[in-house]
Amino acid sequence: MAHPFEKILETALKRSTADENLVLIEAEKILAKGYAALEIHSVLVKIRQGLVLDDDERVVNEAVEEFSRHLDS
Repeated sequence: MAHPFEKILETALKRSTADENLVLIEAEKILAKGYAALEIHSVLVKIRQGLVLDDDERVVNEAVEEFSRHLDS
């Protein structure tokens, strides 16, 4: 069964561009609602592992790297 955040983040990935990383923006919104950074990060990593397209992989890689700063908090 897919994690509830997975659909939100995958939808954001479909709408993302090279200039606008909506995956990171959605991950930040989920974090702001009080969900655990580690949980969100693990979903981002899971999505990244399943990607085939280079453009999608770049977007999610950026989101994983940028979002990982919340793991140190």
